[in-house]
Amino acid sequence: MAVETRARNLIITDARDAFIYRRYVKDEESSIARPTKALWEKQGLLVTPSTVELALKTGTVPPEWEGPWNRMTREFVRDDITSGWIKSISTAGDRIAKKVNRLQRKQFDFDSTMTAIKAWLDNEGGKLIVNLTAAQMSSVHALLQAQIALGVTSPYILAQRIKPMVGLTEREAAAVAKFIASLTEEGAAANAINKQATKYAKYLHKNRAARIAQTEISNAYNFGQMNSMRQAVEAGELPGAPEKDWLAGGPNPCEICEENEAAGPIALDAVFPSGDEHPTAHPSCACAVSYSVRR
Repeated sequence: MAVETRARNLIITDARDAFIYRRYVKDEESSIARPTKALWEKQGLLVTPSTVELALKTGTVPPEWEGPWNRMTREFVRDDITSGWIKSISTAGDRIAKKVNRLQRKQFDFDSTMTAIKAWLDNEGGKLIVNLTAAQMSSVHALLQAQIALGVTSPYILAQRIKPMVGLTEREAAAVAKFIASLTEEGAAANAINKQATKYAKYLHKNRAARIAQTEISNAYNFGQMNSMRQAVEAGELPGAPEKDWLAGGPNPCEICEENEAAGPIALDAVFPSGDEHPTAHPSCACAVSYSVRR
């Protein structure tokens, strides 16, 4: 697509590029969602009747779960998430570089190994490990307490009920616990309850894995675009001051993203009303950014 000229602004990316970006996120979603679900399945294998007995003694998550879960999460972020981030950053950065080259008729190359990118990867990786671990601990603890409150103290039954829930948020785990309670009140057999609860948990796992994948790929892609613009500025490849516009995604954007879009063009290094330099503003955010140069 040729770079467009509108009035005195040179448009580098616009709604058409946002479409390409969203298609990229959709195409890459499974590359993160699959290993995310595999992580939870692997972590769930540690929930056995013998380790549940240890959990019952303290009423909380035992070290036999916590330690290995933390290690598995760190390895998952290092091996699976980070590779997805790097690919998304490189793809987005290279596309911006091609747009700038069409504009200036030069050979500007995006550098995906810069210190700023490495720092972003380290920072985002650390935050994700903390968030995933905290969500895991709180959700399993809440589910354990809910089952004990229902009078379920059999390590065998508890293991069957907790194992499929590993990886859910506390809110999702609470929804499963409520579903189990309703089946219990109806007099359903333990095996039937476990079967239905596992089916419900798989549905929630699928949706959560998709949310994580979409959010992480989107974050990295949008960071790659913005960092490529910054590199172009530092290299003196742009004929003026770069600006950015928030492009709300979907037919019914949230108030946060609508406010960001209404802010209009802002400087490249400025933040939008939500406090974000670029999307995402929240999980599953489908927004994009349009970049232009004011001459």
